[in-house]
Amino acid sequence: MLLFGGLSLAPGAMAQEAGQLADRPDFSMVTSKAAAQRLVREGRLVRIRLFPAELGGPADPGNLTYIPPAVEYTRQLLIGTLQRFTAEDLIDQLDVQAEYKGTSIVPSRIHFTAKHSRGGPPFEGVVEVW
Repeated sequence: MLLFGGLSLAPGAMAQEAGQLADRPDFSMVTSKAAAQRLVREGRLVRIRLFPAELGGPADPGNLTYIPPAVEYTRQLLIGTLQRFTAEDLIDQLDVQAEYKGTSIVPSRIHFTAKHSRGGPPFEGVVEVW
């Protein structure tokens, strides 16, 4: 299990490349839990833990958010890599930060920064959501 090093929610989002932006849905109007849960029922969003459960993330409400199912697949690939790095003792700390656009509760990006307490370069991964 990784040290729950931090779960930071950073407001705002950095600009995305035009090609990527055109291929992504717009979740700017999802500004409430009720709106997100409606999209979950429609299969357009899934509920996740920002700091992954597989790596010790808590089930508390502050760690829960929503992302599209296709993005969850990408996120799971990154989590698998982090699990392998943990098993190989390459990392023992993880920080997860979500970026949001406007007042949407659906993150636009999720940043993962993993490192080991004994030092060395960090491993960084970004999941582009929308």
